[in-house]
Amino acid sequence: MVVTSKEDAHADYIIALCNSRGLGERIIRLNTEDFVDNCRISFDGRSFHLLIKDSGRELWSDEIRSVWYRRPKDFELSEDDPYIRDYIIKQSTACLRGLYFCCHDTAIWINPLPALHRSRNKLQQIQLAYEVGLNPPRTIVTNSWQDAVAFCSSVEKVCIKSLDEPNFVLDGHIYPFLTRIVEKREVLENRESIERCPTLFQEYIEKKFDIRVVVIGENIFAFEIHSQEHELSKYDFRGVAPELLAHVPHELPAEVKQGIRHFMQRQGLIFSAFDFVLSKDGKYYFLENNPNGQWLWLELLTGVRLSESMLNLLFGNLD
Repeated sequence: MVVTSKEDAHADYIIALCNSRGLGERIIRLNTEDFVDNCRISFDGRSFHLLIKDSGRELWSDEIRSVWYRRPKDFELSEDDPYIRDYIIKQSTACLRGLYFCCHDTAIWINPLPALHRSRNKLQQIQLAYEVGLNPPRTIVTNSWQDAVAFCSSVEKVCIKSLDEPNFVLDGHIYPFLTRIVEKREVLENRESIERCPTLFQEYIEKKFDIRVVVIGENIFAFEIHSQEHELSKYDFRGVAPELLAHVPHELPAEVKQGIRHFMQRQGLIFSAFDFVLSKDGKYYFLENNPNGQWLWLELLTGVRLSESMLNLLFGNLD
């Protein structure tokens, strides 16, 4: 079962691959925004029965052997009354969670839900990275103006990052919150702003290139992203379209791979996408990990078949 949304290129790609190999009947897609209007669900105290109305696909929860919890979205409802709408959302959420947890211990989950929710937190990631030797840059998260000033005084070059979803809305438009260099002067001049909201300040590492690491089961794939080739991607490789930057497979040192494996084990994950940088003096620095991270662009640009490992992970528990 693929739990996702209609606009998910990764799910499209994997399902198309399954169909091309005669595996289409063994995979079912649940677009969560359609759950209220497009799904008929029943629970008899022992198992769930789920019917996807537009495709006619159906399953029983005890048939589910693996779940790819990929990119679900909030429910879309046509109900206008806010009180009825709120009630429907709460009841539907409880029902859908029931489906998840009734098969949670009998199916392989990519990733297990408790591990997924915990591992998304950047602060816990940084703490764990220190513990397993993955070498994060010096970091402070604070709403103390004095602490922010002291940090910026002690670090040669400082950047700020989002603590949560890397987007913000301004005048009705969604903008990405990209990594940005800040000067000490900006911190000194914005005391009120800093004290109103916790901010992540981090030592900026001058880098040769960024490294994206994708872990799928026991397989670790690493890719150089030559972000320094373009001015708009210098501080954050998301600043330009991926095809404008060179992407090259990369061999990680054994100690970095070991740290990644320890990190995955401690988080309880079987899939994740890590971001590292390689500094100009040849040191690896952990930035963050995304347990629902993107990887398809790496396969399309480099030809490395990450999808094969994902298929093996999804279907390895099937008879």
